[in-house]
Amino acid sequence: MHKRSIFKNIKLYKTIVVLTAILSSSLLIVKAETSNDKTLVITANRTEQNINDILAAVDIITREDIERIQPESITDLLANISGFDFAFSGGAGQTSSLFTRGSSSDHTLIIIDGVRVGSATLGNKSFSDIPVAQIERIEIVRGSRASLWGSDAIAGVIQIFTRRLNVGQYSIEATVGSDDFVATNLSVGFGSEKISNTVTVSLEESAGFDAFNDASEFGSDSEPDNDGYQRISAAIRGDYELSNETNLDWVFQYDDGENSFDNFFGDNENEYQNNFWNIRYTHTVGKWQSEFSVKQSNDKASSFDSRVEQSDGSIFKTQRNQVNAVTHYDWMDEVNLSAGVDYYKDDVGGTTVNLEVEERTSKAAFISSIVNVNRFIGEFSARYDDVDSAGSENTFNISLGYKILDNVTLSASRAKGFKAPTFNDLYFPNFSNSDLVSEVSYNTEFLIKAHWKKHSLMLVGYENKVDQLIAFSFNPVTFEFLPFNIDKASLKGHEVVYKYQQGSLSHKITASFVDAIDKSIDSFTSEAKNEQLLRRAKEHYGYELIAALGDFSFFVQANYIGKRRDNDFSTFPATPVSLKSHIKVNIGATFQAAEQLSFKFKVSDFTDSNESTVFNYNAPGQQVYFTVQYRNF
Repeated sequence: MHKRSIFKNIKLYKTIVVLTAILSSSLLIVKAETSNDKTLVITANRTEQNINDILAAVDIITREDIERIQPESITDLLANISGFDFAFSGGAGQTSSLFTRGSSSDHTLIIIDGVRVGSATLGNKSFSDIPVAQIERIEIVRGSRASLWGSDAIAGVIQIFTRRLNVGQYSIEATVGSDDFVATNLSVGFGSEKISNTVTVSLEESAGFDAFNDASEFGSDSEPDNDGYQRISAAIRGDYELSNETNLDWVFQYDDGENSFDNFFGDNENEYQNNFWNIRYTHTVGKWQSEFSVKQSNDKASSFDSRVEQSDGSIFKTQRNQVNAVTHYDWMDEVNLSAGVDYYKDDVGGTTVNLEVEERTSKAAFISSIVNVNRFIGEFSARYDDVDSAGSENTFNISLGYKILDNVTLSASRAKGFKAPTFNDLYFPNFSNSDLVSEVSYNTEFLIKAHWKKHSLMLVGYENKVDQLIAFSFNPVTFEFLPFNIDKASLKGHEVVYKYQQGSLSHKITASFVDAIDKSIDSFTSEAKNEQLLRRAKEHYGYELIAALGDFSFFVQANYIGKRRDNDFSTFPATPVSLKSHIKVNIGATFQAAEQLSFKFKVSDFTDSNESTVFNYNAPGQQVYFTVQYRNF
């Protein structure tokens, strides 16, 4: 079989050469004005690093960003991240899918305060369950990180850190908006010299709008109702300085909510109760730092038809017990070594569906090293995972970088990732296959980073080949419709992120291009399909402007989303359809009326583009929000 090396991929190679030439032509300009950005990131390599020294595409969202953008949901907050593509089945309280760099919706690992969250039966975390009011900071790493984080991190990792206030600080705010939207949240910091805690409570509800519209020339909309939601969240995060060398920190969060939704299958009500906790002990002495964590996450979702009792619906419940131990050693100024073990035990015994197996454990060990010698940077990691019923996987990451100037870095990387099959894939009655193995990916990436006094620029070219993808297929021998490891995909793309600070004006420009090609074999023609994967747009462009003028500040966000393929699943066989490209514009302003009092105003989808990203599902259209905030910091 003929194998073509990624380095011979003409399109990718030409792009890197062009980007390097463009950047090189600017070197004389940027050489004298280096940036002193000291932003630290922990998610990329599970140890603290300066963001400019990381050989991966990284984005940071701070609480200040959240305050300015005034997002209605976490998906609204992530919309301007290069390489992210969302498909929405309605509004903020409805189902959404994230296709990072064109990958599957369950190929991005979601972590909250170091805890893996989500359903072991469904295999992902619902974004609608994550309240924005609880978020202090988000670290986003694009590209495979399975050699450090294990399963699911094929396309990237999103780690969310919950609110942290200083002792004596407090904040309270209330928001009203379109579709009878009402939200309130309160955060308070309290404690003593060595103990600090932050408590945050948030409530949110909306009457919603009609999410699904299957009206046609042959009939009216089958469910012409508003699909609203409500949710409440409470969390405490704290730490205790036991001594100069040791620290204990903890977090506990509880989320409860419900929402109405429309679909083809009858169920139209959903309720969830999720919680997680994490207790971590950290010890630092000399060149050694070690941490030990005990964690648990619980994810419970029940779906039922509004015309019947909830007890007659379906319940999917996951309890995941987690233990992690990691040690870091600064061998010398230029070399950092890390090693760790991860243990997870998933229990889905509370699920009403009769699964053949209800428990499984995952055990893993990893090693990693960061080398920074003269102008050379290296990131190396390897990991072994043993997942019950899915076998074992060895993953790796090799990244090599060179600083052509103090503020310009070129790098190349190669990494392997995997995604273990879910409980539903393996054991769901009549629709599962216990012989499934993990989906596997190989990602090659080229990266250029430059930062100088008022500017930063990141250029990325990548190719991710994903094999053994799980997909349903009809077995003509047994007459069963079951999942098999039969699909494959080729994900190639480029990303551009440029930021410029001009006095009180802050600009951000993003562009991403992805060819997410389905390489699976058509069962009728026996040939590769070679078509763009469903619901993935090839092109995304974004612009964000933030300005401060005295007591006023305002922002403008504009995002262009290209056209995408979808299917009309109400027909058999499903009918291919095309969804239009569109531009969504958000605007907002903040007025600082007093030192502690501010008023905020936002219009989402200002031009009322109202374009759908999933066939037959409505978009919210133009929405208006007004917020009052009082805080003593």
